[in-house]
Amino acid sequence: MKKILIAISLLLLTKLNYAQDLVKKIPANAFTVATIKGDNVFKLMFVKDFNESFLGKKLLTETSKSLDQNLTSIEDFGINLEKNMYYFNQLSDSISYNCFLIPLKDVKKFESLINEKDKKIYINGDVRTMVLPDSTSIIKWNNNMMYFVTGSIRGSFFADSANSARYGIKEIRYQNNYDVSVADSAVAMVDSTYTTTPQNQVLDIVIAPPPPVAKGWTVDPPTNKQTVKKSKNISTPKSSKKKSAKKKSSKKKVASKAKKVEEFEEYKVLDVPVAQEGYTSDSTAIMTQTGNPDEQYDEYQKERAEQDAKKKQLAFVWMSAQADQIFTSNYESIEANKSYSASLDNKAIAELWVSSLQDAYSSIAPEFGTYGKSGLMKGYGSLSAKLFMDDKSFRISTGLELAKEQADAYKKIMNRKLNKKFLKYINSGKAIGFMGYSIDTKAYLEEFPKLLKQTYGSFLGKNMDEEIELGTDLFSLLLDEEAVSKVIKGDALFVINGLNTRDVTYTTYDYDDDYNRKEVTKTKKETLPDFLFMFSSEDNRLMNKLIKYGMNKNYVTVNNNIYKIEEKKSPIDIYFMIKDGMVFFGNSLTEMQSISNNTFAPTISKSHKTLLAKNNFSFLFNAKNLVGKVPTEEIGGEETAKKFNETLGKMGNIYMKSNPIKGNVVSADISAEIPNGHENALKYLFTLIENASK
Repeated sequence: MKKILIAISLLLLTKLNYAQDLVKKIPANAFTVATIKGDNVFKLMFVKDFNESFLGKKLLTETSKSLDQNLTSIEDFGINLEKNMYYFNQLSDSISYNCFLIPLKDVKKFESLINEKDKKIYINGDVRTMVLPDSTSIIKWNNNMMYFVTGSIRGSFFADSANSARYGIKEIRYQNNYDVSVADSAVAMVDSTYTTTPQNQVLDIVIAPPPPVAKGWTVDPPTNKQTVKKSKNISTPKSSKKKSAKKKSSKKKVASKAKKVEEFEEYKVLDVPVAQEGYTSDSTAIMTQTGNPDEQYDEYQKERAEQDAKKKQLAFVWMSAQADQIFTSNYESIEANKSYSASLDNKAIAELWVSSLQDAYSSIAPEFGTYGKSGLMKGYGSLSAKLFMDDKSFRISTGLELAKEQADAYKKIMNRKLNKKFLKYINSGKAIGFMGYSIDTKAYLEEFPKLLKQTYGSFLGKNMDEEIELGTDLFSLLLDEEAVSKVIKGDALFVINGLNTRDVTYTTYDYDDDYNRKEVTKTKKETLPDFLFMFSSEDNRLMNKLIKYGMNKNYVTVNNNIYKIEEKKSPIDIYFMIKDGMVFFGNSLTEMQSISNNTFAPTISKSHKTLLAKNNFSFLFNAKNLVGKVPTEEIGGEETAKKFNETLGKMGNIYMKSNPIKGNVVSADISAEIPNGHENALKYLFTLIENASK
């Protein structure tokens, strides 16, 4: 019974901690979400170790200088380092929000960081608000969390004349000899600190909010009128000195030793546009040159600045309403998104999720005009990336959701493994790196027209459906997929075995005293890779015809079944041969001869063999095998070369590999080993950064 009670208590505690996670504050329709998992990070490196590290000392020193404080630990920031920190982005047709949610452990420490006399903190219950200069960003916080939001109006939104007219925005253009008057209109600020009206004048703020952004989530501010009165000290655009105005309020003012604080009232705006005097339905105003050109240009710049100020004011109102929702409203959170939930991994120290590549393109697309409506990313769903660190390696795991049709097509295309004969020509102790891939050429050629139509069909438009259909059919008719797949089966391996320095001739020009040009041939030393490339081929008839043609034209020579491409301008000699159903290309004659004579000694490691044999795509970079191979003069002298080689010597192998398609998700991993003598990947990373900075 006691064990059951303990288990129930642990479960409740787990649920309580999860409920307190700030992910619940992220709206369900967030476009991008990034997470740093503080608990997992500081399991790898204690706070004390971070403070004493090179990066930690740099952070604390620079922050202390900028804030004129003495910070000795990252805990002095007041952040709860054991909780998750989030960034998320919200997009609409009118505005883009970039938002940060940071858990707080000690709100007093946090507030001490923003203790500036010229900035006001507004209080509404337990929520505090501070507006950054120029009203471009807002910080809100309570005892448990800090929320930072910055918003930017999307240019495409006001390219629509209806939207421009609705909000009183005009596009100001500068042209000569075309007399069109420019209407002068103004949009009132919301907060009295930013209002530019005469004293005691009462204004109706007329700003319509952007569309609703999530189920249960509305950024529409209340539809009551907001009246704003200006104090004597309120600044105007022409003022060089800004002073804060005191608001009249029935609520008690809260005193603070750090700074003045005021009760903060909610923004209330009208969702009805009001036509302004002198405003026409035309949202474009043309500045004309009828007087002094300099004066006209100054006037143009002034008008542009006024329109930009209106947009900034509008963004401020929307940001304020959005930030209020985070603290005061209940709405469906991102947790309800199945794609987001499926992308999470408790062991990751950082995660990134993008809701849809197709939606990403569609959201950016209006900036590109007509081409924005083409839907080039159709069929591509959410993208995720996760960072893992342990005592052996770093690893970044990525995944991309595909539409069912695309996923089925890629499964057919990836249904091939690398030719095992390739593995006989890898020397793991010598190779600086290699890359292998394998696809089914026949399946690729059969699926290519469908993928092409899906990707570019909407780009060309619905009126081109028949032409696209004819084009894809013609492609299939002209190509014999079966025949092509025998010539190029679809698997290949590229290996870099080292670097060689050789004299290379090149042509340049010298000039005499009369500037007459003379062609001159010179030599220089170049460091070039020693490579070997191979691919599978069952049918060599086409290759043999090409070889015969090359020999007839003196483009190709042969010696003991090893062919050489005769190209004088090439900095390296290229050799190739056909052997055992494989075509080899390389620039080392010795290596090609050993392959031809069956004297090549394979020394591939077990891990490299597994990497190549089990994955459709694989990549390796062995940094240690590059040490001392790059000439000193090519990397900035002896000191730089020494530092470069020391860094390489401390690096482990770097790998990339594709994973089998699961369901409708394609995925890949990038990983880097850590060498012996390092406790874990995070501490090793800090060591690399410190060494590179010296």
